[in-house]
Amino acid sequence: MATPFQNIRVLELGRIFAAPWAGQMLADLGAEVVKVEAIEGGDQTRVLGLGVIKDAEGKPTEHRSLFAAINRNKKSVAADITKSEGQAFVRDLAKHCDVFIENFKVGDLARRGLDYAAIKAINPKIIYLSLTGFGQTGPYAERPGMDNVVQGLSGYIHMTGEVGGPPIASPVSIMDFSAGMHAACAIMAALYGRDVNDMPGQHIDIALLDSGMAMQSYKFLAYLLSGEQPERGARVRGFVPGGIFRARDGYFQMAIGPDADFVRFAKAVGHEELLSDPRMKDRWVRTAEQAYVMATIGAIFAERDTGYWIKVLNDADILASPINDLAKALADPQVIARETVVTVDHVAGGKVPLIRNPIGMSDFKIDYRSPPALGQHTNEIAGGLMNLSPEEIERLKRARAIG
Repeated sequence: MATPFQNIRVLELGRIFAAPWAGQMLADLGAEVVKVEAIEGGDQTRVLGLGVIKDAEGKPTEHRSLFAAINRNKKSVAADITKSEGQAFVRDLAKHCDVFIENFKVGDLARRGLDYAAIKAINPKIIYLSLTGFGQTGPYAERPGMDNVVQGLSGYIHMTGEVGGPPIASPVSIMDFSAGMHAACAIMAALYGRDVNDMPGQHIDIALLDSGMAMQSYKFLAYLLSGEQPERGARVRGFVPGGIFRARDGYFQMAIGPDADFVRFAKAVGHEELLSDPRMKDRWVRTAEQAYVMATIGAIFAERDTGYWIKVLNDADILASPINDLAKALADPQVIARETVVTVDHVAGGKVPLIRNPIGMSDFKIDYRSPPALGQHTNEIAGGLMNLSPEEIERLKRARAIG
């Protein structure tokens, strides 16, 4: 079966989250992604994650959930890029690739002859992605960066949490995933420009900070025009009552925007007197009076259980949902119907459940394959794609340049 990127080969020197996520997006869409990892230990995420993958007999293995979640459909080559022979091996591999992905600190790969200038010299049409915390320029360029640091710098954490409470970081690496998605989009655009519009190869500069700022663009634009800093935990203007409510047995969330929705809401919950309350006259009055509105609506919701309110609200076409934990989210009938969880044979011998790529196409289905073992494909890539002799491969292994 044809795939969108079946003729595209990617060399990934990506570690942790953001760059590997971009690589996995391309791998899911059919690109051959060759992940180059350190001989000793490989990508740090190989030892991270609460989930332990089991072998065919159900025994725990060294493979863990975090690496599996962001490195499926790839091939793994082990190489030591601190050694000159390891660097030469990667440069030779880059000759055969369309895309080069890296997320090293600015300057690290230049010292090893693996920066854009060095790779472009041997492969002028290469699409080279550098994904860092702060980008290739600016006073922070050489700083290491990671998700939680950027959550703080970008203003994101300042807005999270409860009104009057402390800031709370997202438990999901949202800045990493945002940057990875922007990176995948940029790579696709550069490939299209190169192969369809005769553009040259490109050096793509993606920063977690830039991506995090862009992700909040509507918040920043509102601030730039109004000068008003959003209150922590503030609800979206014009969508009051809205947010998280406590029912008799737990929590759920709801949002009401247009006044027609509020009319349906009042009738559905059996409190039509709300419609004559001057402090609930329209969506903008309700926004201005949100403390009163939320307290009034909250008292109503406290009278019954979550399941009751979810049914009442959904039957009235009001935006509402339960606050699911992970187990309940996976058991949701819509999640099940969309076949969100896919199970694949793992290289360790057992099986591993994965969350599928959300992209759906009418004439292309993603083929999900196991995340690779460290160095699983070294011989295949070196001997096949790079045409190195068995003797040369063995020599490089003895020198610990590859593994």
